[in-house]
Amino acid sequence: MDFRSMTVKDCFDNAKCVEIIRAKAPNLMKYPIKLFNKKTCGEIFDLVVSKKIVPENVAKEIETAINAL
Repeated sequence: MDFRSMTVKDCFDNAKCVEIIRAKAPNLMKYPIKLFNKKTCGEIFDLVVSKKIVPENVAKEIETAINAL
């Protein structure tokens, strides 16, 4: 499954995905992203980049790392 089409619930249920996000964007973990279970990671990451919570290059690194799993 592609990262951008993966639901947030699927992402947070996978320990490796959570580990990657914690390592590259620990500030993202303080937000209640788990409340967006039915949204896709692509939608959420577009939102956090547009709100400047996570820089675009870090979001791309996370996406690449999770797609490699």
